[in-house]
Amino acid sequence: YPDRKVKLFDANIKIVAVWAWLIEATTTDVLSLPVLEVGQSVRDFKTLIDAERWLIGFCINPASTTPKITASKRSAWPRYRERIAQFVPQVKHWVVELKSWIDVPNELATWHIDPPYQVAGKYYYGHSDICFDLLGCWSKSRTGQVMVCENQGADWLPFRPLVEQQGMSKRQVEVIWENNGK
Repeated sequence: YPDRKVKLFDANIKIVAVWAWLIEATTTDVLSLPVLEVGQSVRDFKTLIDAERWLIGFCINPASTTPKITASKRSAWPRYRERIAQFVPQVKHWVVELKSWIDVPNELATWHIDPPYQVAGKYYYGHSDICFDLLGCWSKSRTGQVMVCENQGADWLPFRPLVEQQGMSKRQVEVIWENNGK
């Protein structure tokens, strides 16, 4: 959304650092990031800063909140790098903050809420701290259009199926709850 005011909030310092780097990065910065061969580590590239290592690590370990260090197989990172390079000029006006969902003020907005999943996300950083009943109430209280993503099996909001997709090891059904604005 290059024409919209976008605020990103996350409690994971690595995700916030990556977004902050992307907001400041140029297309050239992104295209200058190395492509790892199988067996190479992000630590092999001494000039990379943490946010760059984490970006590459997330891309070689997709759908995880833990960035990988070593490329264990051919990854989609070269394709991601190209797409990210095209994307970065459009996010210069975005802001990102290290903040838990519970501390995000309510304001008129379009809310896309994508927490660690209740069941499938049990190994995510910070997952054990989430009270899903409270998150459900918080989500319902947001002003404006609200979309909450989850995985099939979650019971903290009345979710409906959205899409079936291939996950890391099996097919998964992504579900959504939405209010379409107040």
